[in-house]
Amino acid sequence: MPKFLVVHPYLDIYGGGERVCHNVIKTLVAHGQNVELLTFDFDASRYRDIVGEDFPKEVAIHSLGKRIEVEPPFTIYKRHRNFVKLLKKYRDRLEYDYLFSTQSSSPFEPVFLNKAKKNIAYVHFPEIHFDYDRSRLKRKVYLWLFKRWVEQGIDKLDMVFCNSNYTKENIQRYWKSHGVKDPIVVYPPVNLDKFWCDKPLSERRKRVTYVARFIPVKRHEIMKKLAIDLPAYEFVSVGGLIDAEKAWFNKFQENLPSNYTLKTNLPGPDLLKILQDSRIYVHLMEGEHFGIAPVEGLASGCATLVHNSGGMKEFIPDEFRWETYDDLKQKIVKYMETENASASWESKRQQLWSKISVLTPETFQNNIWSNVQILIEQNKRVTSIGKEQNKYSN
Repeated sequence: MPKFLVVHPYLDIYGGGERVCHNVIKTLVAHGQNVELLTFDFDASRYRDIVGEDFPKEVAIHSLGKRIEVEPPFTIYKRHRNFVKLLKKYRDRLEYDYLFSTQSSSPFEPVFLNKAKKNIAYVHFPEIHFDYDRSRLKRKVYLWLFKRWVEQGIDKLDMVFCNSNYTKENIQRYWKSHGVKDPIVVYPPVNLDKFWCDKPLSERRKRVTYVARFIPVKRHEIMKKLAIDLPAYEFVSVGGLIDAEKAWFNKFQENLPSNYTLKTNLPGPDLLKILQDSRIYVHLMEGEHFGIAPVEGLASGCATLVHNSGGMKEFIPDEFRWETYDDLKQKIVKYMETENASASWESKRQQLWSKISVLTPETFQNNIWSNVQILIEQNKRVTSIGKEQNKYSN
């Protein structure tokens, strides 16, 4: 039986990548594969709180030790040095046939864990190349060597999955010249059953909710500005917070307006209550690679407003997208106060629900396995042909 090594360094935060990892492992286990996980320190109870399910007991866990926090300057280089050192340490300890990376957008694993027959990756976004392309000269100089390191592993990926057509287009744009295989779009799994709620907007609190990790790129500062400009409404930011971001977070939470609340590392049932009693869900990140949280906000019945960029454009129509701050503010007031707008949302909600109903764990798992199975069969045929050729040559 083939052995899969799933590599997902950080399983101590709540996000789409962690759900992808969990469902990839469940997929492989369900189809009788031998699976092992390589990650930083693993806490089973913390994992259960994050993912909502126990970690599959059939899977062996190899720990890279504690998460390594580094200080500026040259943060990405220090983190890379420590990670590579640990990968090399495990290279000779582990035996596996297939390597499946479910987190890294920088494919270092195939370079330093180079024993696999085939390398598979779920690429959430080609972040380094995207950042480099949009940076000024000083930032380009800083990123240049790291970008070159990323490029060393791209052509070693035998199968590439990604989370949206938006991400696929960017992978092809930035990685095609480095030999990337044609990415396969498999939308992330979302367990929507617990979120569905058809409570009318008029019966909900005049609350605007945003769910995203507490990191600068998620642009929570827009919520603070909205709360100041729209004091009649309640604003809530919900998100995961890790130690490395606490200095930024502590500064961010200074002088919050009284109608704006921050909720860190909130348990799932508490998040559900907030969403199902909020009138509006906003998503503030520009170029969100996919966006599980907006899908959950939509399933919870909130009027869902997303930035006019990224993967969410594939599910949210133009009238519920925004581009400028003033545009967003006007839409919030519109769906908070205007009866016609609320009625329009209620009439379109079922149609939007139908679009997102395909984003189930079962659909994700079926799509992943059908493609992985093809790779396994191809590898078997190549191995069989090689054995036949060796037999006759001897």
